[in-house]
Parts: sequence; structure tokens; C-alpha cells
Amino acid sequence: MSSKRSHSIGSTESPAEIIKRPKLNTLGQEAAPDGFPKVGSPEVEDEVVAVQSMVPSRHANARVGIQRSIAMVLKHDGFNSSTPEAMESFTGLVETYLESLIEETKRFALASRRDHPIPLDFEAVLRRFNLPVSSLRPHLKNPLPTVALAPSYQYIHEADEDAYATLPLLGPELSSQEDRDAKKYIPSSFPDFPSRHTYKFTPQEDANTRDSKKIREEAARTAQHGEDALRRLVRASKMRKQKEAKTLVERDSHGKERFRLWEATMKRFMGADHRGENTEQVEIADHSMIVNGDAVFARKEVSRLGKRSSPLTSSSGK
Repeated sequence: MSSKRSHSIGSTESPAEIIKRPKLNTLGQEAAPDGFPKVGSPEVEDEVVAVQSMVPSRHANARVGIQRSIAMVLKHDGFNSSTPEAMESFTGLVETYLESLIEETKRFALASRRDHPIPLDFEAVLRRFNLPVSSLRPHLKNPLPTVALAPSYQYIHEADEDAYATLPLLGPELSSQEDRDAKKYIPSSFPDFPSRHTYKFTPQEDANTRDSKKIREEAARTAQHGEDALRRLVRASKMRKQKEAKTLVERDSHGKERFRLWEATMKRFMGADHRGENTEQVEIADHSMIVNGDAVFARKEVSRLGKRSSPLTSSSGK
């Protein structure tokens, strides 16, 4: 039995609303009142008109289902009708009672560190509300026929799952969604994985080679760099000493002339290999001492014990 709350659309309109409704013209369009633009006018073509949806939501379907169950129980108990106020009061009581049951069941599950309740949680909630499990046995067999128990809905609103889906913030190179999907044992309530670079390393090739030829080449290159560094160091020290000597010699005229002649002679000898070309651009400090970069692999000096033993052997031979 359905409640008396359901009325037709026409019955809910008052006579005053019917009088205020705009009349239809001969073309089937509503005649706009004075002072308002018509529907086909260019003033309202660009305006966005919001259309109210008459499709019931999930909450409305659930509420109607509760009211249907209440009406079936009332009919089974001998009531033929119910006022809208009584039906609304019954609906509020049932919603409050079911909501408290669900909240307590969820609280017991969370206290046991479970995401979803189990039958033991529901049994504990029944004991909390002074409802033993034995009191539910008379209700195992429903007195109402099975055909009347199955509800039928005229409009079923299907939720759009993509409406609440968030767009990915990371690309496929950094996204960890594949790792999350591969591990089925992770609960769905857990948050998403962070970026892949936070817990995985980038594979790199081993740069430490074991080739002896490359090792020797690297050692020779390192020795050459050390030799060049020593050459620059010796050159800088010689240049500083030459500048100091030049400043000391140039204090008198004889020393200055002597230093000029010595410098000209050295430049002439060093420019002989270049056939006297660009002798002014050659610096004396460039031809400094030669540093042996392979001194580690050269012949070692004889130890002192060997030097001391050699005269003893010669004297004993005499």
C-alpha cells in the first residue's frame, strides 16, 4: 500500500498559480508577460537556461524504499492508509535508528583496525542495543509474499563514476599506478603511491672497467696532467724570481745593461730552432726543468745497506 503523500502534478497547483500561468499562443509557444523578452528574441539567445532535473537521486530512491517498507508493515498490521505527517515521522525514526546501527558497526570495525565490518561486529552492535540474536529468528520467514517484496523503480539514476575521478598529476614515466595495481593485497582505502623516483633508483651502467689497457691509458693521462701542473708551478716560481732579480739589477745602469745583454743572448739561442722567427714572443721560463711523470716505474736507487756492504767486500778481497 502506498502512502497518501503521492499526488499528481496537477493536484499540487493552486488556482492562483493556474491563473498566473502564461497562456499559449496559436504557434504553441508561451506568451511572455509584458516587460520580458520573448524566447525567440536575440536578447535571450546567448543566455544559459538551467533546467531542473526531475529524475530522483539515490537518496530519494532509498527514502521511497523505506516508506514502501513502512507501508507494507502497516498494511500487514491492519492499517489501510496513513497521513503524510505520520509517514514522515515513521521515516525519520527508521532513518535515525538505521544510521545509529551503521555508525556503531563501523566504529567496532575501526576499533579492531578493519576497513569493513564482519558479522561479529554486527552481533556486538545488536547486544549494545539489547537485541539478542535469538530475537531475529522469528523474522527469518517473512509473512509477506515474495512477489510483493521485490521493489520496482520507474527511474534509476546511475552514478557517473568518471565524475569523481581525478586526473593524473604525473606522466607514465613517473606514475606508480602500475605498481599499485600489481599489488592486490594493498587495501583500496590506502592513498596512492608517491612518484616512482622516490622509492626506485635509475639503473646505471658500471663505469668501473677492468680493462688493463684503459687503466694504463688513464694512468698515463693522469701523469701527464701532473707533469703539466708541475711545469706551470716551476714556471710561475721562476718568473717571480726573474722579476725579483730584474728589479734588483735595474737599480744601477751597469746591472741593467748587463741583464739586457744576457736576456737578448738567451732569446737568440732559444729562437735558433725556429730560425730566428718570433724570438720576441718566446719566454725563457717556458724551457724549465723536465719532470719525469713515469718516475714511479723507473729504476730504483740502491739501498744504503748495499752501498755499505760493497766496500767491505772489496777490502776483504784485498
